[in-house]
Amino acid sequence: MVVSTVVEVRHLKEARKQLRDRRVKGQNRIHFKKESNSRRRSICSALCELEINVVVYDATRTRSAVDARATCLTAVVEDLAELGARRLTIEQDDSLVASDRKVLYTAVRKFGVAETLAYEHMRPNEEPLLWVSDAVAWCVAKGGDWRNRVNPIITNVRKLT
Repeated sequence: MVVSTVVEVRHLKEARKQLRDRRVKGQNRIHFKKESNSRRRSICSALCELEINVVVYDATRTRSAVDARATCLTAVVEDLAELGARRLTIEQDDSLVASDRKVLYTAVRKFGVAETLAYEHMRPNEEPLLWVSDAVAWCVAKGGDWRNRVNPIITNVRKLT
């Protein structure tokens, strides 16, 4: 599963500020797995107040994790091409960067956005909007009330094969 958070340029600064303000003292990022349930509830409420849209790409039916990720990233690029997006930031996992770049190189050409859609990998402490995708992915995986808490910002769930 890959979760994409989309923010219009005019809302970027405020969204990042709001997210940074949600950190507790000494915290360099919000990592949902490590938060208490009360903090998770508070963060979910704050996320739903941001000017953001989230899309969940679900390739859990794909047997290979590598193939599932490639399928999800390709679908992300397809959707961003339709939106006319200019930038894609992916959470950096050093073990996946090389394979991600190959997939993205192919996808931006397939959807005709090689010249207009820049992509980069960043660490979560460098880009607060990555925290949104992390939180939504956690909530969707947990299901139930957690999923319901982030439903207002989820605009689409794409089941991929």
